[in-house]
Amino acid sequence: MRVSILILAIALAAVPRGAAAIDPMENAAARARQTSDSAALQALQARLSQTAQAQPESSKAQLDLAELYLTYANRLRNERKIRSDLPSDQDKAFRAQQAEWAAQAIPSAESARDLAVNDAERAQAERVLGELYAHRITGMISGMINGPRARRHIGRSLELAPDDPECNRAIGLMYLNNPPFTGGDVPKAVETFTGCAEAIRDDRCLVLLAMAYRKQGNLEAAREAAQAALDRDPASADATMMLEELK
Repeated sequence: MRVSILILAIALAAVPRGAAAIDPMENAAARARQTSDSAALQALQARLSQTAQAQPESSKAQLDLAELYLTYANRLRNERKIRSDLPSDQDKAFRAQQAEWAAQAIPSAESARDLAVNDAERAQAERVLGELYAHRITGMISGMINGPRARRHIGRSLELAPDDPECNRAIGLMYLNNPPFTGGDVPKAVETFTGCAEAIRDDRCLVLLAMAYRKQGNLEAAREAAQAALDRDPASADATMMLEELK
C-alpha cells in the first residue's frame, strides 16, 4: 500500500527548536532526502535551526536550514507530479504546505545570499531562493507574483555558476514544470537532466529525467531513467513511485 508523504507534512508542521550542534560536514539535505522517519527529520531540523541561530553571520548555516525546508517541499512536489491518482484535495494540501515551508525558508536563504563571501556561495543561495519562490506558486495570482522571482533568482545563479550542476538542475525544473509562455520546454528539460544525472550522483536528476520523458510521451525512456534512479539508490521512494506509475 502506498503511504502518502502527507504524513511527513503533518509531522513537521510544528517542529521543536533546540538540540545539539550539528556536524558542519553533515549533508543535511541529503539525509532528509533519504529518510521518512519523522523523529529523525524533526531532530535534524531542530539542530540546523539552532546552528543558524547560533551562527547568524554564517552563510553556510543559513543556507543549510533553507535547503532543508526546500528538500521537504521538493518531496511533496515530486509526489504531486509523479502520482496520477492523487486526490485534488490532497494536491491542494501539498501545494499549501510547499508554500508554507518556502515562506519559512526564504529569510534564511536571503541571509545566506547577503552573507556569501564568493560567487560559488552566492550562486547556491540564489538557486535556493529561486526554487523556494517556485514552491510559493499555488495558483494563477501567486504564479504571477512568484514565477518571475523564481526565474530571476535561478537566472542569477546560472550567471554566477553556469556549469554548476545544482543550478542547472534548478533551471531544468523550470523547463519541466513551467508552461511554454514562461519558459517551459520539455526537450530542454530532458537535455538538462541528462547532463545533471552525470554530475549529481544521487537519484534526483534521473527521477526528473523520467518525469520529463513521461511528459514528452516517451514512456520507454521514462522507465529506463526511473530504473536507473532506483539502481543508483535502491531506497529511492520517488524512483519506486515512478516505476509503479509507468507499469
